[in-house]
Amino acid sequence: MNTVSNMLARKNMIKSEKRNCRQTTASTCLRCYPLRFGPGVELISTILELMEDVVIQSLFILTCVGTLSQCSLNSCQLTKKEYEIVSLSGTLDKESHNIMGSFADPQTGTLIGGRIRSVTVHTTCELMLVVLLDCIFFREFDSRTGEKKLKKKIINFSIKV
Repeated sequence: MNTVSNMLARKNMIKSEKRNCRQTTASTCLRCYPLRFGPGVELISTILELMEDVVIQSLFILTCVGTLSQCSLNSCQLTKKEYEIVSLSGTLDKESHNIMGSFADPQTGTLIGGRIRSVTVHTTCELMLVVLLDCIFFREFDSRTGEKKLKKKIINFSIKV
């Protein structure tokens, strides 16, 4: 009986979260920044500098391809001469970032990935950054997970007919 009541409570919680999501979901306008970086550029700090220069509060990485020479992950340090960037995605705000990446060793094909602290370009990196014009996001402590989780705030939102 306890298991059934736990399942029902979980089901009700999921329904509540879906309802809250629908109530706060809104379409937004986008501004894209296609960028290309050369050897030796550290991506995270460069993106944060760009955000400061252009006065951007938050953005996300839409796509990224290229090669890296160094990468600091939460789980390990990549310091070989070259890795191919298979994927790089995530969000950045003025105070923090949550970026995940997958990288391939070109000689062995081995895939390595995880949460990124820093990435340094080896030869080139093509990156598409996106800013949501009617929405900003930031991180707040979530007592359910014990971590800071993404929150959003709709700004200047109006439905145009």
